Amino acid sequence: MTRYFFTIFIALVTLILNAAVLSESLSGVTLIISLLAINAFSLSLILFWLGGYSRTPRKTKYLILGHAALFLSVGVGFITLGYHAIEAQSCLFLMNDGDSKNLIHKAGLWATENSYCPWLGVSLMAFGLFLSWPSLKLFIGIQAKSA
Repeated sequence: MTRYFFTIFIALVTLILNAAVLSESLSGVTLIISLLAINAFSLSLILFWLGGYSRTPRKTKYLILGHAALFLSVGVGFITLGYHAIEAQSCLFLMNDGDSKNLIHKAGLWATENSYCPWLGVSLMAFGLFLSWPSLKLFIGIQAKSA
């Protein structure tokens, strides 16, 4: 019964996150990259689910691919934040309403005060590439071996 609860939970998370991104007024490239990050996250949850409930010897492959997809989704998410900061020439979307202790909020506030939003965007994109590179390398290697 628990396995089906998690399946329904994954489907609802995917549906809600996709609906949340589609309800925002984002430009074409930012929207596509955001949807890619969210769906890679959903794929990682599905792979973790398959690895957790699988009774086959390939169970570890699902967990490894789920871990890679999770890091890929986080990296693509940071790339999306950086691209949006560069495109909008503003870091206001990174800041919360109140006095936050969040590191991204503090960086956005500093970049806004000093007019460094494009540089913060480039830094976020570089950090995203750093996070997603091992996952991309794994997926490219798997694709090359299967061809």
